[in-house]
Amino acid sequence: MLLRIVLLGGVLLGSLPAESTADANPLQRALTLFNHRKYQECFEVIAPYVQQNPTSAAGHKLLGMDEYMLGRPRDALLELQRATELAPNDAEAFYYLGRLHFTADNAVAALGAFHRAIELDPSSVRAYNHLGQSYEALNRPEDAERVYRKAIEIDQGQPKKSEWPYYNLGLLYLNRGHANEAAPYFRKALANNPGFPEAKMKLAAVLVKQHLAAEALDLLEQVVRSDPENAEAHYRLALLLRQSEKQEEAQQQFALFEKYRKR
Repeated sequence: MLLRIVLLGGVLLGSLPAESTADANPLQRALTLFNHRKYQECFEVIAPYVQQNPTSAAGHKLLGMDEYMLGRPRDALLELQRATELAPNDAEAFYYLGRLHFTADNAVAALGAFHRAIELDPSSVRAYNHLGQSYEALNRPEDAERVYRKAIEIDQGQPKKSEWPYYNLGLLYLNRGHANEAAPYFRKALANNPGFPEAKMKLAAVLVKQHLAAEALDLLEQVVRSDPENAEAHYRLALLLRQSEKQEEAQQQFALFEKYRKR
């Protein structure tokens, strides 16, 4: 299964409700530690809090996210499931539950969680985006295209734009052999996030097909400058240089690809 999904490490959870004056401080302290990527320290606060407050949906949700970041996906899944049982109207909990199901290769369960998240929050670009990925994993490209387009429609009204539904729709088209249709979506993804290396690499692949090698070369060079250990970028750059009959430079890029692909 193709798991085109951002790892949960880039996620910042929103503020959590104070369930009582006495309990508010440890919960908020754990959230702050999580958002600063201090996952073990967060665990040391949130785990005893949940043990002492077993009906805290917010506590189970945060513990689940923290367990995932600590490399314990099964425990994480159990915590998020418990959070949704305790708070059946928490759209964010269902969204993260869907992401955990998806990373565990359970696209059917992910589909149900993302549908519920959207029922609770119809304006969620990210839930529609990941719903599209779940449809793709289930070999339902027409449904994936439909929900990616819905995510894009919603995104146009948001103050902070997302790159992901544009990128995923472009990749869907590219993988189905429709490179010309894919190009504008990769460009839009880059307009929303100019430093997005995956979009640069995929747009470069399209540009090669369109005989626009110079622009493709520039994009790939941008990626290897910003991320020198990006094996895929070195490989694509090597192929393009070889096509341009720059054999020595191509060999250098192939060597870098071999070096970094093993890491």
